[in-house]
Amino acid sequence: MFRPFPAVLFAVFVSGAVLRADTPEPSVRMPAEHRALLKSHCAKCHNADEHHGNVRLDDLPFTINDIETAERWQKILNALNAGEMPPEGEGQIPDIAKTDFLDDLANTMVAARKLLADQKGAITMRRLNRREYQNTIRELLGVEIPVGELPSDTGSSNYDTVGANLFMSANQFEQYLSLGRKALDAAFARELAATEDRSWRYETEAISEKVAKFVESQIDAKARAEEWVKQVEEAAARPDNAEIVANLRAQVNNKEGNFRRLWKQIPGASSPESFGFQTKENNADKANRALAAYWLPYHRYYLEQPAIDTGMYLSLQTEHPSKLEHGAITFLLPWSYPSGVKWPAGNYIIRVRGALTGQGTPDRRFIEFGVNPRGSQALSVHEVTGTMESPEIIEIPFYFGDADAERADRTLYLREKGTHDHFLVTRLLAKEGAKQMEIGQGRPYALWIDWVEIERIPDKDRVQPPGLAMLGDLSLDDKTKEPVVPELEAVRGAFERFAQEAFRGREPGTKFIDGLVRRYETRLNAGDHPVVAFKESLAIVLSSPMFLYLAEPNLETKPRPLNDIELATRLSYFLWGSQPDHELRELAAKGELARPDVLREQTTRLLDDPRSRGFSDAFAYQWLGLDRLDFFQVDLVKHRRFDNATKLAARHEIYETVAYLLRENQSVSNLLKSDFAVINSVLAEYYNIEGVTGDEFRPVKLPQGSPRGGLLGMAAVSLMGGNGEETSPVERGAWVLRKLLNDPPPPAPANIPQIARLAGKVLTTQERLQAHQEEAQCASCHRRIDPIGMGLENFDAVGSWRTENTYIVKDDEGKPVKGKEKTWTIDPSGKLHNGPAFKDYFELRDILASKEENFARGLTEGLIEYALGRPVSFSDETLITSVVSQSKNENYAFREFVHAIVSSQEFQTK
Repeated sequence: MFRPFPAVLFAVFVSGAVLRADTPEPSVRMPAEHRALLKSHCAKCHNADEHHGNVRLDDLPFTINDIETAERWQKILNALNAGEMPPEGEGQIPDIAKTDFLDDLANTMVAARKLLADQKGAITMRRLNRREYQNTIRELLGVEIPVGELPSDTGSSNYDTVGANLFMSANQFEQYLSLGRKALDAAFARELAATEDRSWRYETEAISEKVAKFVESQIDAKARAEEWVKQVEEAAARPDNAEIVANLRAQVNNKEGNFRRLWKQIPGASSPESFGFQTKENNADKANRALAAYWLPYHRYYLEQPAIDTGMYLSLQTEHPSKLEHGAITFLLPWSYPSGVKWPAGNYIIRVRGALTGQGTPDRRFIEFGVNPRGSQALSVHEVTGTMESPEIIEIPFYFGDADAERADRTLYLREKGTHDHFLVTRLLAKEGAKQMEIGQGRPYALWIDWVEIERIPDKDRVQPPGLAMLGDLSLDDKTKEPVVPELEAVRGAFERFAQEAFRGREPGTKFIDGLVRRYETRLNAGDHPVVAFKESLAIVLSSPMFLYLAEPNLETKPRPLNDIELATRLSYFLWGSQPDHELRELAAKGELARPDVLREQTTRLLDDPRSRGFSDAFAYQWLGLDRLDFFQVDLVKHRRFDNATKLAARHEIYETVAYLLRENQSVSNLLKSDFAVINSVLAEYYNIEGVTGDEFRPVKLPQGSPRGGLLGMAAVSLMGGNGEETSPVERGAWVLRKLLNDPPPPAPANIPQIARLAGKVLTTQERLQAHQEEAQCASCHRRIDPIGMGLENFDAVGSWRTENTYIVKDDEGKPVKGKEKTWTIDPSGKLHNGPAFKDYFELRDILASKEENFARGLTEGLIEYALGRPVSFSDETLITSVVSQSKNENYAFREFVHAIVSSQEFQTK
């Protein structure tokens, strides 16, 4: 049966974890039954009289509560894992006993490290992480800025909120000062352009006009090339050139016609330049390509399509008639409007009028939208449902960022989904299309586009960002030729209000404001424009510790309750990843926020706000380890249906599912098993679920017998359990133990023979995994991991359902080796270690779904670490138990976990 804790914890005992005076210190204990194994196999050489290798075991404590004891046990674990002990010639430990011993010891060491690192509830003061900094700047100033140059948030913890990882050196303040200047420049510019609107329409029939001209030029070039070849052949046919031509043909392996590449050596042969082939490349090659006219039949086919006088068709990069467009509509967001005014950053709508031609298959009804057509990942994917008789207008929201305004490459594109991800895929699609159509190189056109329109949405009704609102009537325009210098007191008042807003309600202090005023006067006296001098002082506010740090000062040695302002900040950064709004701060200022009824009400309000995606997305990414989605490139040739647009949708399925459960306060048990999936039309097509149209993610009732529903049925989760080409049952099994069952396997020991030693052998996955059971060092973990991973083998590397698998041996260059492949029917049956048996994936899923309390506990530990910014340890046992119990009473409703944590003493204490 499953255990609610890692294997060792039955031997660890903590009787209440928030330590009280009458509570014994928690400790970790190695199960006593293993004394007999050490005595019979190790005591002969490691006792009071003899302690080989400076290791003595007869006095080894089985209770681990200090580093010295932990190190002694770690030496034993390392020696057994490496196969060094017992030495050759001595009696070896039976495999089953050794496996059980290593299993318990490995998990004991994990628990010991956790115990010895226990902060006893202490929370380290920390800076804003990248995500929080970006969100806070957006809330304060209303602009988005890139944060890639900021200090890394990564460390030993799973979460970017843990204070131990969020330190900062003195020189990093310069980075924040620079970013503060950029943010203020962008905010002032946005405010001045708030009511401006811009629009521009791109009529695509111009593309078809280019096609006609291109085809005409191809026909002309072909005629000229034929005339050139004719004259070259006439020169080659002269008797006095026979010997020269024979030698040339011998040099090119007697391939008829290739001697034309060496036309310069044939006396009297005309040059390609004389027929108009003037290029920077080899002119003879240019003429030969014109002679072949490889794409001409397909280009003529394009001109035969209807409605080319009013629009254009999307196609593959290599097959499109206009090289300029590369099979996609591309258009530059202009640097300036015809009047010369630059397009400001802001929110735009891209409108596309288009239709399905009726010639493409259902999977070809999607268009990708993105920036920079050379990149592979689209920003969004959109389903087209209009017909040629009744085209539709698709609206695509697009934020033109403040950083984008400085980019040289401002090219937006639209293209058919999956046609530009990989050149080999493009080539295969073209070849298949040519075979299907028996004309040129291409496919039937699936998507027709009439026009594309860009419109900037004016911010007429926009609420002024609070940071700018604090500046009052002061000018934001730094381009005025004769600026009015404001009164110094007005400037001082603006600094005070802005700083208090930036410091999340805390007063900045007179000395700090005096310094800002002096800075302002110094820059003004140096000749700076008043607005430039003003922004320079504001940038200091945005790089000060009061802004960058979530300070909760505590001069006492004992924990203290947070004051209301601190509680408001902790709550908003937990549930929004950003600063508290005015409502939270007003309640805090009145001293009402800490009241249980008010705090619960405000927690609900923050969760109802769209900004709660700052919590659900960030937490889901870190809790479920979604960084692994980008560890490997998907083999798009092998898994062509899982194109980059589908990968984008699969990633969002996880985010949207977690957000839906939080928004609707649904049970988190739905992440283990559910009768619905939160998907859009892209994923519905990929999962073969009928009746789903539209780009919006929403819960869709699943058909009977569907393997979808819950995390295990999601393509993104399957992708994380492999390398983009093949599955890894080991990785999948370990992920389930870590994330779904809260029973993580210990770290893999060093120097263990890997399964790679089987490279070159034609084996099934089951046969290859069997190697894990041959060594006790491996079996101690893999007996728990492998059965789960094998139960998920019906999902291929990208989450498609399959019943057969094929293994192909590849050489050092990654090429298949002939005669070395094997296909077999997948057998997903198995038996969990010390648990029930299952015959297939569905029974395995049911078993895992029955362990919802284990899952709830793992979720709780993650939420506590994320919310409090410190690792969870033994001292949190009471809190963990309380949160799980409270949520269980509400059928594990997602919000109950949040409410239980927010209402806890630990959340409200420094």
